Amino acid sequence: MTAEIPSLWREEVWHPLSVHLPIVALLLASVAAILCLAVKNKVYHLFVKQMTFVMLIIGVFSGWLAIYTGELAYSIEVRKICDPKVLQEHQWWSYATLIVYSVALSLKIIPKFITLKYLNVIKPINFCLLIIALLGLLYTGHLGASLVYQQGAGTYKPTDDCSEFVK
Repeated sequence: MTAEIPSLWREEVWHPLSVHLPIVALLLASVAAILCLAVKNKVYHLFVKQMTFVMLIIGVFSGWLAIYTGELAYSIEVRKICDPKVLQEHQWWSYATLIVYSVALSLKIIPKFITLKYLNVIKPINFCLLIIALLGLLYTGHLGASLVYQQGAGTYKPTDDCSEFVK
């Protein structure tokens, strides 16, 4: 009797399918914010500044989708892995990181609608938030990789003879 290969569209696989876009977008948002300090040309500075904003929008909204799919996967994977504390820590860091990125996005949006005399204070705060969030993003990714590559979270383990792949 041969085992059957499970569908790629299992609920616990939705998270890794949805998480890579926000990782890249948020990483680019933070890197663009750092580049903004170095770019002196006004045209390039404006481009990098807009890139930061666009990547933040894409990253934050797709990030909350990744959080949702992570919650779906959590209830399935927490029973399958050896050390659920890593999963809980991954969950905590993902929430904390995305909240910081969401605040940074809010601080970018608010001045577009309200004239603020404190804009010079908001910019360095926002920059610091993007750096802190980047560190959180890197650590969250490290924990996610640990779950997949050390504990096999969300992965299918074939039989020893791989008979399910033979037709």
